[in-house]
Amino acid sequence: MTNVHDILEKYWGYTSFRPKQEDIINSVINGRDTVALLPTGGGKSICFQVPAMAMEGICIVVSPLVALMGDQVNSLKERGIKALNLTGGISFSELNTLLDNALYGKYKFLYLSPERLQQEVVQNYIRQMNVNLIAIDEAHCISQWGNDFRPAYKNITILREIHPLTPIIALTATATTEVLKDTIAELKLEQPEIFKNSFVRKNLSYQVYKEEDKLYKAEQFLKSNTGSAIVYVRNRKGTIEISEQLNSLGITATYYHGGVSTKEKAKKLQSWRRGEVSTMVATNAFGMGIDQPNVRYVIHLQIPESIESYFQEAGRAGRDGKLATAVLLYNDSDKIQVQKQFIESLPSAADLKKIYRKLNNFFQISYGEGEFTKHNFEFSEFCKTYNINPLLAYNALNNLDRLGIIQLSQEFGRKSTIQFLISSERLLSYFDKDITSSIIGKTILRIYGGVFEMPTSINLELISSKTGQSIDTVISTLKKLERDQVVELSLQITDATLTFLVPREDDKTINVISRDVEALNRKKTAQVNSVLNYISDTKTCRSVQLVKYFGETTSEECGICSNCNLSSPQASNKELKNIAVQILALLEGNDLSSREITEKLTFAEDTVLKVIRILLDAEKIKVSTKNEYYIP
Repeated sequence: MTNVHDILEKYWGYTSFRPKQEDIINSVINGRDTVALLPTGGGKSICFQVPAMAMEGICIVVSPLVALMGDQVNSLKERGIKALNLTGGISFSELNTLLDNALYGKYKFLYLSPERLQQEVVQNYIRQMNVNLIAIDEAHCISQWGNDFRPAYKNITILREIHPLTPIIALTATATTEVLKDTIAELKLEQPEIFKNSFVRKNLSYQVYKEEDKLYKAEQFLKSNTGSAIVYVRNRKGTIEISEQLNSLGITATYYHGGVSTKEKAKKLQSWRRGEVSTMVATNAFGMGIDQPNVRYVIHLQIPESIESYFQEAGRAGRDGKLATAVLLYNDSDKIQVQKQFIESLPSAADLKKIYRKLNNFFQISYGEGEFTKHNFEFSEFCKTYNINPLLAYNALNNLDRLGIIQLSQEFGRKSTIQFLISSERLLSYFDKDITSSIIGKTILRIYGGVFEMPTSINLELISSKTGQSIDTVISTLKKLERDQVVELSLQITDATLTFLVPREDDKTINVISRDVEALNRKKTAQVNSVLNYISDTKTCRSVQLVKYFGETTSEECGICSNCNLSSPQASNKELKNIAVQILALLEGNDLSSREITEKLTFAEDTVLKVIRILLDAEKIKVSTKNEYYIP
């Protein structure tokens, strides 16, 4: 065993640990099951990577985040540490080769998804490995009351059966007291040591504004931005539209959503990370595992569905410890929309019975049969066949997945998209030479607007019915248009693959989970209401509200959020004014970073940061591209 401080300095270049990290590491090294509840940016990976390096053997890391696994493995390799991850899309022979390497190649880390862990070949190899630690990242996913519940996490306990004496460390950033308790029970942790860092982010200013022109407000923030920024929107079309609008305003931006190809995602991410574009406009598909330290602004243009997701997304700002801002912009229509989307369309147990029965009929599953059968699934065709509200059906299917009745593939909900790449004149000339392309292409132009400007979702069944052509003909024609470079095409032949996990028993199947359905609906309603209450409370410090949600009680106001301002008694006292005078004196003829200002003053760091934010908001000082403050 090697000294953990030596490991930290040798491989990570740090001479000391952050708060709680060393205690967590010592707990693991002493063989204790351990829970690390650290907020976003709190240094969770160090908590399992350092002790794994200090002990003989290999660490198994289970994570739901493909991007995070890739990032962490690359980061470990760059530090000279042997690590590998079992990604999707690899052949059986490649899988065996990688597992052989993990077993015999003196690797220190093997990253895999909970789904990959279910493969028997993977379990057999792990049985032969000298496993020194089992690390469960995003551990709250095992709790059905967690914000990101994943049924596959239920099978992680196979690792405890395979290696009963190996310690487990469970790591998460967003667990309420209820979720934490459930996570410990589900993972079968034995008298775990629990370490919780404060959720307070002293350098992060939470700001909430009711705005009709949200883009204009966002522009005001982004034009003063000297680092990176993330703008979150709810849908894919919005990412494209907002990024185009920001570019037209002189703010360099690109977009990111679940439908973007892997190659394009990597390209967009690199361009943002290098600072070639300042702003990433994205759905919540972006951010998990993306560790960009200099994000100065995270802006939400719509109301998030839960405090958990908002806190995690907002927490991607200011990971370098410097001042950063998380902004939530909303209007009255947003409040109506979030209620409609996440509360009014929640399926009851009766809805689930109806949809589950129709789902079995759709695939012609006989009573008592269907267990583990897999089917290609056309969601829109299913809704059309039975005249079901798509939003209700979508939520019902996700509930059935969450409660272990069915399993939906990850592409569920994705749509085929198309964008025409040539001018309308050239397109008409092309159509003159091919009658089938003309029929299908002109139908698309009639049905869908904006297909020349951006990738647009299309419904293959609708195009088929409007043109009188078969689905196969529509698909082959679209592929021909793609080959001829007339269109850019992302084709989802089916909405998803769907696997039935239990035999068909109709009402009896749902009766077993009906109580859980009601509890899930209450949970979702409570989550949405918590967000709406957070927005509506314009008196209580934003930071105090957020940390209270996660069970942390503090009466200390942050002084830098939109609810804490100079008019409050706490923020307008003599001490703050005195600090402001001293900061302005320091900046006379000097450009200084926040760290340099703090070092030159004798006041507490969080108080100095608070005053810097007040001076910035009052435009008494500004920040340069070097993140140094100056008097304009």
